[in-house]
Amino acid sequence: MPLDILTLYIVILLNSMTLAVIWAAVAYTYRSFIGARYWLAGCLLTMTGGAVMALHGNGGGPVLAAVIGNGLVIFGFCLFWVGIRRFYRQSGGLPASAAITAASMVCLIITFDNGQGRNLVYAVAQSIPMLLGAMVLLHPQRRKLGASIAAVAMIVGVLGHATETGFNFALAQGLIAEAQYRRIETYALLVVIFSGVLWNFGFAVMTIDRLRSEVEALAVKDELTGLPNRRFLLGRIAEEEARSQRTGRPFALLMMDLDNFKTLNDTLGHAAGDAALRHLAKTVSGQIRRNDLFARLGGDEFCIVLPETDGALAVALAAGITEAVRHAAFRWQGEGVAMTASIGVAAWHADAIEGDTLARADLALYSVKAQGRDGFSLHDAPSVKNGRRGLTVVTATP
Repeated sequence: MPLDILTLYIVILLNSMTLAVIWAAVAYTYRSFIGARYWLAGCLLTMTGGAVMALHGNGGGPVLAAVIGNGLVIFGFCLFWVGIRRFYRQSGGLPASAAITAASMVCLIITFDNGQGRNLVYAVAQSIPMLLGAMVLLHPQRRKLGASIAAVAMIVGVLGHATETGFNFALAQGLIAEAQYRRIETYALLVVIFSGVLWNFGFAVMTIDRLRSEVEALAVKDELTGLPNRRFLLGRIAEEEARSQRTGRPFALLMMDLDNFKTLNDTLGHAAGDAALRHLAKTVSGQIRRNDLFARLGGDEFCIVLPETDGALAVALAAGITEAVRHAAFRWQGEGVAMTASIGVAAWHADAIEGDTLARADLALYSVKAQGRDGFSLHDAPSVKNGRRGLTVVTATP
């Protein structure tokens, strides 16, 4: 026995209302999460469209109610696609959504007295944004669980509409009876409704993954400069030490301070100090290589991890960085402010113990400061005599 169409419209209404509450809570709690706003709008439009179509009933109501109700649902489906684009920081989609909706409403008016034609327009108009959304979600770089669930759900929705459309043509050709078609139509619509619930669940998984990634990023990112923080840096150094111990391949560290930072803070204020640190971060980021890691330890202290780098190459990189900082123009309130940096250099060696490279880079940094700042020093690998570590030589270049 086929389900009553009016009942299905009410199911659409209640289902959309439930999902709207969920996305309203997400959009309110995470105001910067733009995708949730579009998904909320999509739910509200499908909810409103379901209410309008429920007023139309099983076909005895005004034509305008049915056309408007269907148009709202179709535009709501389009907003789900636009929300996916915004989730992946893509622009566009709204003009195409408006065009799809307007064209479908015109076609609905033209074909309204033809049941098969009206159903075909409705199915195609809903399937277009679902296919577009699935195409965005199935991009090779986005094949995560939530995106996969949402994409499969949208494809299932399209298949539901395709099934209904196929039997619609069969009815028009007299291949099946009216009662058989009505039964298939209602079940196909149930499949589409179920797919809507499922793709919203996929969106929710995508949202959780995005928010978790942002929290993880905040845990290892310096808020002021946007650079990795001390926690991330120490983990990376431990990885490089383990790799070098295993393979014998070199790595080096640069410890860096912004010279006379306290004086700058005291004379120009903390806002100027913050701006100077951001300026330094930007300047140095332009000097390092793609695989190098530049991190902020805290205050005016920074560190650069140089994979596959020996002492000689690390010294050359340090020379370039000090030169770049010296000549990078930093202005505060219209006035130029001189800026220099001191850098301590240390390269890993086969006898190194955990933390040894970082400690030696720190000693080299203090050597530069003792000799007047604005330069770099290389801390040589320690010699070992009678099983004990000896003092090392620090070479400085002002």
